[in-house]
Amino acid sequence: MMKKINLVCFVSLASLALTGSLFAQPSLPVYEGFDYVVANLCGNAGWAPTGSNASNDVQVIADSLIFPELPASQGNKVSVLNGSGYIDPGFDIVPVGNQTEASSVYGSFILNVVAEGNATGDYFFHFCSAGTTSTDYHSKVFVKQGSEAGKYLLGIRNASADTIQWETSNRDINTPVFVVVSYDFVVDAANDVSRLWINPTLGESAPGTPNLTTVASGTDLANGVGRVNLRQGSASTTMSVEVDEIRVGATWESVTPKASGVGDWNLY
Repeated sequence: MMKKINLVCFVSLASLALTGSLFAQPSLPVYEGFDYVVANLCGNAGWAPTGSNASNDVQVIADSLIFPELPASQGNKVSVLNGSGYIDPGFDIVPVGNQTEASSVYGSFILNVVAEGNATGDYFFHFCSAGTTSTDYHSKVFVKQGSEAGKYLLGIRNASADTIQWETSNRDINTPVFVVVSYDFVVDAANDVSRLWINPTLGESAPGTPNLTTVASGTDLANGVGRVNLRQGSASTTMSVEVDEIRVGATWESVTPKASGVGDWNLY
């Protein structure tokens, strides 16, 4: 019988031993299916505000997002909105292996864009170093209005000093997509890379060509990826998205499991 790993009860795949408690930092790979009651996200399984914003927490809302061939979704999903000073939640991770030069950290999730926001765009997902006060945001995933009403574009930025790379083909709102983002540690300074895949093939051992790539022009993530964050948009945009089935791992296969396959997300 297969069991899914989650943030509340996580397992070190190296030892298959129970290793943590409700608010411990989970080791990679991590799975988050939002199997919580409908209420504020913060306070569940290590989710806590990143930064000092203090109003309107991200909400756990009923039902799951579904994506074909991905293992069956668990629990509920979350709604990420926009407004002045809205809480931006995240959770810390304990990386497995060395986050050194020539390594990568991958994150994946199902995304449903409910409202596309404005023409400038805003981001809703990113990595940073560990801790609720961290500000070294990298691998930011953006949404902005497309060229037609009810359409949107996805983008990625490595860090604040870098240019956002946008896709060029419109996507329909209220149509879930599967997104994978990576932060790649590259030898030497100010040259780390963030990549974005949209609806990639599942169950593969290695990634194919990304939809978007952005190279750091400023500061690399010096202390490694230690925190995963959701960010609610500013008051200047009407962006609204739903996120579900977050996975974070040190390999491509750990975040892109196929329902019929055997991978890092199954225990026996």
